[in-house]
Amino acid sequence: MKEARTGDRVRFLNAQGGGIVRRIVGKVAYVEDTDGFEIPTPLKECVVVDEKDSFMPSYKPPKTSEVSTAPNGKMSPDTKPAQKEEIDTLVRPQLRTIAPIRRNDKLNVLLAFVPMDEKQLGQKPYELYLINDSNYTLSFLYSLSEGSGHRLRAAGTIEPNMQIFVEEIAPSEVNELERIRLQLLAYKVNSGFEPKPALSVELRIDGSKFFKLHSFVENDFFDEKALLYNIVKDDLPRHEIGVSPTDLREAMQAKRNSDIQQAKPTRSHSAKPDNQPIEIDLHAHALLDSLAGLQPKDILDYQLKTFRQALEAHKGQKGCRIVFIHGKGEGVLRKAIESELRHKYKNYTYQDASFREYGFGATMVTIH
Repeated sequence: MKEARTGDRVRFLNAQGGGIVRRIVGKVAYVEDTDGFEIPTPLKECVVVDEKDSFMPSYKPPKTSEVSTAPNGKMSPDTKPAQKEEIDTLVRPQLRTIAPIRRNDKLNVLLAFVPMDEKQLGQKPYELYLINDSNYTLSFLYSLSEGSGHRLRAAGTIEPNMQIFVEEIAPSEVNELERIRLQLLAYKVNSGFEPKPALSVELRIDGSKFFKLHSFVENDFFDEKALLYNIVKDDLPRHEIGVSPTDLREAMQAKRNSDIQQAKPTRSHSAKPDNQPIEIDLHAHALLDSLAGLQPKDILDYQLKTFRQALEAHKGQKGCRIVFIHGKGEGVLRKAIESELRHKYKNYTYQDASFREYGFGATMVTIH
């Protein structure tokens, strides 16, 4: 099948409708429909329509089957959701339909990362799904932190008690997910409802979890194991923006002063066996309670201060190995660390830490 490109007219493979591809991000095409709305759709579900055709191919809905539930709301053991046909060999995780719960209108929203091949964890891509475990319709914006702003990755609407595919993520892209933001608006279409506040939720992702089997667990939404993050639980967002920047700045300054007085590494190494490296997490969110009111230079200075304190604390322990977890990001912190090692700590050796354990975002230093 011909792959869609920007400007192509397409129809949807597994849904009704189609339109013109306005842009492509990764493996997701943004298709503009007749009403002017852009619909994020996986490229493999876009069928290019020949310009010579004067018609749009008819839509054939996928076969569906009813999902029976036990009294406790869980699926019966012998119940399996209908499978949709795929035009290639890739098989999507089997989704479990969530039965609506009467008189339970609490908002519950989750993100799920499902490995496409659990046996080759860290080598094959992951699929990201947004789960709406509520009786509300959700409009959402999904974006990633980029510099001082954010970059939109997906936008759309998800029906009550449903899951929606968002994007495919390669192992090399995991560290780009360090800060995810979801903006949500909940409502009901065909009935009255209790209004919910619009939410803007920021989620910080630990990239090392994507390379550990125990991070992926059995769940109520997929037949496959998944890495789950609660975005909203019983109407309570994971993190809500709106605290006074002044209050946060004062709290931050108090913590920084306390840390300077203690002059200790972020993580204790007392519980580490002699042959295991010490781990120091230099992510800003691990060192500081909040970033409000801080400039990028302030954050970098504090991260480097923690880095130097760790080296000073262990300078007499020859052979000691310290893993500094800095994340991939834009590479500013990594470059600053390497510059320190080249000029101020020339006797120490350093290398990239284990990819399977830390991804692309860690440096291991050996004390000599």
